[in-house]
Order: sequence, then structure tokens, then C-alpha cells
Amino acid sequence: MLARARRRITLQVAAAVTVPLGALGAAVYRRAAGRLDAAARRRLRRTLAVAEAASVPVALLAGRAIARRTLAPLADALARRRRFAADVGHELRAPLTRLHTGAQLAARRLRTGADATADVDRLVTGTRQLGEIVEDVLVSARLGRRPAALAPVDLGALAADLAVSESPRARERGVRIDVDRKGGRGVVRGSEPALRRVLSALLDNALRHTPPGGRVLVTVTGTAEAVELTVRDDGDGFDPRAAARLFGRFAVGSSGPSTGPAGFGLGLALAREVVAGHGGTIGAGGRPGGGAVFTVRLPAAPRGYVQTACDLPYPPGH
Repeated sequence: MLARARRRITLQVAAAVTVPLGALGAAVYRRAAGRLDAAARRRLRRTLAVAEAASVPVALLAGRAIARRTLAPLADALARRRRFAADVGHELRAPLTRLHTGAQLAARRLRTGADATADVDRLVTGTRQLGEIVEDVLVSARLGRRPAALAPVDLGALAADLAVSESPRARERGVRIDVDRKGGRGVVRGSEPALRRVLSALLDNALRHTPPGGRVLVTVTGTAEAVELTVRDDGDGFDPRAAARLFGRFAVGSSGPSTGPAGFGLGLALAREVVAGHGGTIGAGGRPGGGAVFTVRLPAAPRGYVQTACDLPYPPGH
């Protein structure tokens, strides 16, 4: 649609330039022809024809520039819409997979007459978290990837909670998830739904690339200055020279086949945007056939920190 609109505007602008020039050339020739001999008229016709021919590419270039400038806001809006649709689809993929797996497990237990209360409770919690993710994605899109509101978030507790949520899926794949807390507090100042999305993306990536019998280890190390979270797997790994490229949008960095559905190359890119919005960094390391490790480093929250209105990117009501 944009390409057709650009071509149409380009041709319209070019016509608006060349047609008047042609008419002007014809008028000049008519007025001058009566006072010129045959040779002079031929020279004049050639000069006017060359001038008109030269004006065509210039008019096309001008029309193309005007078309691009005119349609730039529309192109930007369409690009943002496509990006938002892709981001929302990707962010919902992992939690919906967890809910589907949990629902299957609950249905299986109910059919056998076993107690499925814990599974149903996890489904209720999962639907609530899914709503938080949707809200966070919408707010992040409006505020440009900055966390909407900041509060104390215990990364160790968050990692343990997500490990439990992913455990049915991990068991189906024959993969073990372990969480190890080291050092002191693992509390950061951030948006829990946004940080949950980061860890969910890292766990989803690890599970998809870890073969049956493998292990995913989440380690949270806290100091007074920073909290470091690592997700390590013993899967197919990747070429270390491609580490930076993994965080590009639509990048696929596995050096071997994944054990799950192919990803769209958005999870790590979105994780980097969220981490950067929290003032942190994210990096990757690994080697082909030797597994991968992803490291998130965030500033630690001061002791006694509580959410205040000053933590909001914009004052309430804006």
C-alpha cells in the first residue's frame, strides 16, 4: 500500500513539474519561431527538447523525495503497529504455553480422580500474571519501554516462582530446572511484570535449546550494589562471535536444532529493552555444543526501599 502511494505521489509531482515546463517550452517556441530562420528554429527545438528531457529525472527525484517525506508519518505508524503486534504475540507465547501445559495436567488429574486443587490454583495465578503482562506491554509501548512503576522485586523469589510454573513443561521435555541463591539480598527496584517477562524469555530460550536429560540452572547473586541473575543451560550453545547478534530483533542464534518450536527471534531483544529500561545490562556467553549462559545485572534496591510517586516516569494523571 505504501509503495503504491509513493509511486502515485511521485508520478503526480513529476507530472505537475514536467507538464507546465512542456507547455512553457511550446509557448516560447511559438513566440520565437516567427523571428527565426529554419536553422535557428531547429536549434531552438533541440534545446527545448533537451531541457524537457532533462527535467523528467529531476522531477521524478523531487517527486520521490516529496512522497517519502509526505508518507513518513504513516510508514512510521504502520511500522510501530507491526512491531507492537509482534511484541505482544511473543510476550504472550510463553505464559500461554505454561497455562496450556498446566491445564492439560489438571485435566489429566481430574480424569483419574486425583486432587487437582494445586494445579487449578496455579492456573488462576497464571491468568492473573498473564493480565499483568498484557498491561505491562501496553504501558511499556506507551512509555517507550521504560518500566511504568517501580517497586521492590526479589529476583530470587521471582526465579523460584517461574521455575515452579515452568516445571510441568520442563518435565515433559525431560529437563530439570534448579534455582540457586547466593550472597545477600536479591532485591532490585523495578517492575515485577516486566522483570517476569525477562526471566520468562530466558527460561523459554533455555528450555527450547536444552535436550532431554539436560539441566537449566538459574543463579541469583546479590550484593549491596547490584544483583546478578544468570540462566545457564547445557544445550546446543552458540558461536561466541554471534553473542551480540542474539539480542537483535528477529535474530536466531542457535548453533543447532532446538528441542521445541522455533522462536521468532524476539525474546532476547525484548529482554534487553526491558533490562536497559531498568538501568541494567544483559549479556550472553557460550560455545557450540557447550551450552549457553545469559547474565542480567541490575542495580540493587536500597534497604528499606518502598515505591514512591517519584518512581513513576510521569506524575500521576499524565
